[in-house]
Amino acid sequence: MSEGMRPDRKSPAARRPLRALAGVATAVAVSLALPPAVAQADQPDAAGAQTVVGELVQTWAEAGPAGHAADDAPAAEHAPLTWVEGADGEAVRIPTEAAAGLPVGATVEVTVGGQLTDPAAEQGIEPAHDLLEAALLRSGPGAEGTPGGALTNEVTVVRVLPPGGQEDGTSLEQLVSVVDDEVAGFWSEQTDGGIRLGVTATAPGWVQATVDCSTPTLLWNEVAAAVGFRDGPGRHLLLYLADSAGTDCAYAMGEVGAGPGAGGRLYVSDLLPSVIAHELGHNFGLGHSSGHQCDGAVEGGTCRTTAYRDYYDVMGASWDRLGALNAPQAATLGVLPPSAQVALPADGATTTLTLAPLAGRTGTRAVRIADPEGGAYWLEYRAAAGRDGWLDSGDNRFMLQSGVLLHRTGAMPDTSLLLDGTPAAAASWLGDLQAALVPGVPVSLSGGDVTVTVTDLGAGAATVAVTTTARAVPRSAAPAPAHPRVLAGSTPETSDSAADAPAAGDDVPGGPPAAPVPAGDPVAGASPAGVLQAELSEVTVQTSTGNRGGSLVLAAAGLAVTALAGATVARLRRVRRGA
Repeated sequence: MSEGMRPDRKSPAARRPLRALAGVATAVAVSLALPPAVAQADQPDAAGAQTVVGELVQTWAEAGPAGHAADDAPAAEHAPLTWVEGADGEAVRIPTEAAAGLPVGATVEVTVGGQLTDPAAEQGIEPAHDLLEAALLRSGPGAEGTPGGALTNEVTVVRVLPPGGQEDGTSLEQLVSVVDDEVAGFWSEQTDGGIRLGVTATAPGWVQATVDCSTPTLLWNEVAAAVGFRDGPGRHLLLYLADSAGTDCAYAMGEVGAGPGAGGRLYVSDLLPSVIAHELGHNFGLGHSSGHQCDGAVEGGTCRTTAYRDYYDVMGASWDRLGALNAPQAATLGVLPPSAQVALPADGATTTLTLAPLAGRTGTRAVRIADPEGGAYWLEYRAAAGRDGWLDSGDNRFMLQSGVLLHRTGAMPDTSLLLDGTPAAAASWLGDLQAALVPGVPVSLSGGDVTVTVTDLGAGAATVAVTTTARAVPRSAAPAPAHPRVLAGSTPETSDSAADAPAAGDDVPGGPPAAPVPAGDPVAGASPAGVLQAELSEVTVQTSTGNRGGSLVLAAAGLAVTALAGATVARLRRVRRGA
């Protein structure tokens, strides 16, 4: 770590040379049939058309911690945003649904027309331009490679004053300490040393930004140029934004990379370790740990998927506890070793297994159950031990249960879905955070093809019995989540209804009442930094009737994308279509 920046760092304009390759023999130019834009163009004719060559970048902008979108806001307001970022750092926004055939992170050539009116533009984001033509010139770079030395991931930290922002007294030493100690320690522990991150460069003073957060790529590029940051595998640029009240900056934002070694950019407005760890999780390729609730059932009927609703997990809601990375997220990241998991096929057998606590580092800590309909379920045992020791302490402010949890794999933006093992009626969804399976009660999944029963629950182990139906997995089964490179942030999208609005006295706007809170619970009067960033808001991203579960796929975009509380910007290196 050094107080000054490395002299060999290049300007952002040189970090990814983007050339027009249409006439080069090695280029693959793929013309795409583009669907019509959903919004109306301000300039419907092609008189003002322009051609742009650059890297396809995705962003996700959401409300800040001081508020959230209207409860009746349409889902279109929370769709991912797509940009083409040229070599000069300038970016042009295009409709995401119109660019569904373009892989994010690739070099593309697009012809755009007039500006469009859409919800994002109405909320202060730079307007999109009508996409008239597009061609794929070159696929994006991979995620292989990490910097040499003891660290796998090098972090450059910079304190930034956005336009209109004020210094808030946060010292460089505080910022470095949070990253080097708590955040680095968490990711090293959760990956058994596979991810070793640390601060390797800093800027000693506050950097005054001249561009705002409406186009996050421009903000990152300006700061990178000011401090000499050079983008590359395993390199992360972390901006701490000073008090930005009244600005258009999100609570937090981070890129979702192609894997742990891809590197990425992020910003936060809080020193809460879980927020920084969450954003880096996006850099490493993870989406959100969300919740899936059905009306009186574990699966089936009227259901909803709510972003961030896995309060146990770092990739769910961020608060002052930093629980162990859940099983499907660890598997997606490639850090759940074979010795720690058992995979059960759909073979018609009944299997009884003993689960060790997930937060431990020994024994069988996860069970993967193949779903005959495609995808997979995961079982894990959350016990008050190790990283999850807070479960039986006064720090468990949301009264989360110890016990066996049931997840489904998902695609971006929700790469993990926590199913409700004690389902409540829809009217009680908001305050229902009890999700552990009830011992002795069989749970039917996948339309009866899978049955799970917790047969014993002890302090150090849980026993589960799993019965599957022999059935071939269809060829259309959902693929395992990819590691796209996306930008993700931290703030809620919207609630299901006006009933989800915060009650008077809630400490975070949109914060769900976490079961009955006993007198003296620290939630009362807590500062936003000690609660769920803005993720306490009930963020419903899918409501369905007859939906058995599974992953939310943004069909209009056709791309794997992620959302995070605040503003989520995602820059995908690779993208895989959902089921």
